[in-house]
Amino acid sequence: MALVALAEHGALYLAVKTEAELQGRSRMLARRLWVLLFVVTLVSLSASIIARADTLTNYKAYPIAFLVPVAVLLALLGMIQFSRKGADRNAFACSCLYLTLMLVGAALGLYPRLLPSTTGSQYDITVERALSGPHTLHVGLIWWAFGMCLALVYFIIVYRMFRGKVSLEGGRYGH
Repeated sequence: MALVALAEHGALYLAVKTEAELQGRSRMLARRLWVLLFVVTLVSLSASIIARADTLTNYKAYPIAFLVPVAVLLALLGMIQFSRKGADRNAFACSCLYLTLMLVGAALGLYPRLLPSTTGSQYDITVERALSGPHTLHVGLIWWAFGMCLALVYFIIVYRMFRGKVSLEGGRYGH
């Protein structure tokens, strides 16, 4: 499922960044992959529930969590609708939303487990079992904040360097 989702995401990104024939081919690939992504999403959801019946426990305890699968479906529909209309940025944004919501949905289904064990629930890594001491959490928060600042600066620089459309001749338009 991850392969199909990321291939769809990449095709939509190429449609945003290119023009002419390459953009058309990217849009066509995105539309074809969308059908597969839709099917694989439904199959993976069913398989997750069959493999781990307790996946729905948190959803049942907090019915508002069912908004996540609804939002996943809306993001999927947005991808195909915007792609058909040639609104590539919106289709790509829906793909970003889809990927994020799929991760959120998985986290909701697993919580409080971080990593379920295949040999028994007594071996699951849970939030409680993974919790560190106050000093470690404080130091970790400082390093996390520093790392996030570095990542943000990196993304700003990279996206600024590669802004705009890419031409087939090997350069960006307008430069």
